[in-house]
Amino acid sequence: MATKILHLQYSFDGELSCVYESILDFRKFGELHPYMIEVNELSKTANKGIEYQVKESTVLLGFLKMKPEYKAEVIEIEPDKHIRYTSNVKGGIVLVIDFRFTQAENPNQVVVSEHIEVKGNRLLIAYFVTIVKKAHLQLFENLAHQLKK
Repeated sequence: MATKILHLQYSFDGELSCVYESILDFRKFGELHPYMIEVNELSKTANKGIEYQVKESTVLLGFLKMKPEYKAEVIEIEPDKHIRYTSNVKGGIVLVIDFRFTQAENPNQVVVSEHIEVKGNRLLIAYFVTIVKKAHLQLFENLAHQLKK
């Protein structure tokens, strides 16, 4: 099983609580995500997290329609500072995303650092990471736009 790591960082004009809540509540995250079409809360987990059922829809390579369904767990590691997502996505791809939040020197600016770890078949994860990167850049652009309203 191969592993691929991706680091992304975003800066938002807005309050920490608004940015944090948009990532902690996976239903809100799903509303901003370009591929998620349905996110439903299932139950609390043993890790003091929440498990969600996720349905996505995307087109790969410009013509191959994919509609993965999977469960994702969201764990608040440290309130207002660290959230972790874990999921086993279609095709045996294991995804772990750590979001860390810091208040910038400007009190109206929040920095979100994202550490993405993908495990699975070497060829699949290389392509999957490009999809995740594209989706998350769009998601955070959507969040920035929402915060301006």
